[in-house]
Amino acid sequence: MRIFSNPYGRTDTARGYMDLLRRVFFIVLLVPVFFSIPPSAAEATSTRGEQLLQHFVEEFRPEKMHMILENEPDDEGLIRELFLDVAGCDIGGVRIDSLKLRAVGVTLTPPSRWEEDGLDATEILNVHAFARITENDLNENLLQKQFGDDDEWHNLQVRMTPNGIYARGNYLARLLFTLDILIEIFSKFKIVDMQQVWLDDYTLRVNRVDVPDFITEKAVSQIQPLLDLSKFIFPLRLSSIDFHEGSMTISSRILPEPFEGIVYDYEKTRETDKKQ
Repeated sequence: MRIFSNPYGRTDTARGYMDLLRRVFFIVLLVPVFFSIPPSAAEATSTRGEQLLQHFVEEFRPEKMHMILENEPDDEGLIRELFLDVAGCDIGGVRIDSLKLRAVGVTLTPPSRWEEDGLDATEILNVHAFARITENDLNENLLQKQFGDDDEWHNLQVRMTPNGIYARGNYLARLLFTLDILIEIFSKFKIVDMQQVWLDDYTLRVNRVDVPDFITEKAVSQIQPLLDLSKFIFPLRLSSIDFHEGSMTISSRILPEPFEGIVYDYEKTRETDKKQ
């Protein structure tokens, strides 16, 4: 049985055998060493910044993320300054089209305890933030969350204009007979406790007739707040809400700006989505 043909002389054949033996010997030695490396050794090759980026990816589930650090987290978990520019993230079940944060004096769990206790922010001296929510995201995310499992609601939609927000929906009231009731609400938003977004200065109409205030208050109280950021990883201090055609923005008094530093980037792909 011929394993391989050799068109060369005996010297070349011997040289070829020696080369083959060297390769086999190398593989025999290398493979056991490679597979004997503990998983923690492989993980140790990633920087602390890369581990922090992965933590934020798991927290926000973003489409894209750009992170800048003034310094890698030190042994105490301190980062002097941090900037995040996140596109298409998820906060409390609501898609945020754009989120930008700049945090100063960030103290994390010490890196030596990340594997055991997880990565968490224990102290942040100051945060500047900006977020944009689109009309489409409110329609697709928030309304589905509030009313998606309720068969009585249909034709739900939200519109954002520079004057505020207009929401409408039809409700099927099944009594002795079925009534298809049109419910509309005209409202603006306000910031409560610098971390929550509430409906404000609203008017409720049923079949295009104004509803008494006590009924309106009771109905609206069931969906307040619309957005709660009090449990967000960063202690946000929001101060203003601005309405635009098709979107609204929420921001702190000072807007976050990027700076020169250590840069990490992430972009969602099919491969990264599977890992999450």
